[in-house]
Amino acid sequence: MNIVNIAPLSLIVALALASAPASADECKKIHADLVEVSATQGCNPGLASCFLGEVDGNHGLRGTTHFAADSARAGPATSPTFISYSGPFEYRTANGNITMRETGVTTSGPEGVVTAYQQIVDATGQYAGATGYVFVSGHKSGGMVTTFVDGEICYPQ
Repeated sequence: MNIVNIAPLSLIVALALASAPASADECKKIHADLVEVSATQGCNPGLASCFLGEVDGNHGLRGTTHFAADSARAGPATSPTFISYSGPFEYRTANGNITMRETGVTTSGPEGVVTAYQQIVDATGQYAGATGYVFVSGHKSGGMVTTFVDGEICYPQ
């Protein structure tokens, strides 16, 4: 075997791999403040109540939000004040909309805490085809929910 002949082939393969486009999505870290209020007006059609909010974040995640649980259950017997829930969560921005599936836990009553996980299930505009998730965590008081959003959105290449 001639080593002189192998070196140019290795160099060609290495250069081809280095110049090939990356197939991975471009992911952006998301950080935002989210404030929601309990509402009986302005909800999506067919809903008697929902949470309407405003989000102020990076990478264009600025706009309004809409959430309504479509399922809920009492928490474990050892934490009787907690409720687990899930439902569609919508971020509506000037550059497109993101629909997430939110699953979380919160304390019952008007005062307490909330923490949730949201996974992208659909998106439009600049978010079309995106995947990703965020964690939402904060507190609620008097019908207002104040949380911090932290996660990532990955855009297809």
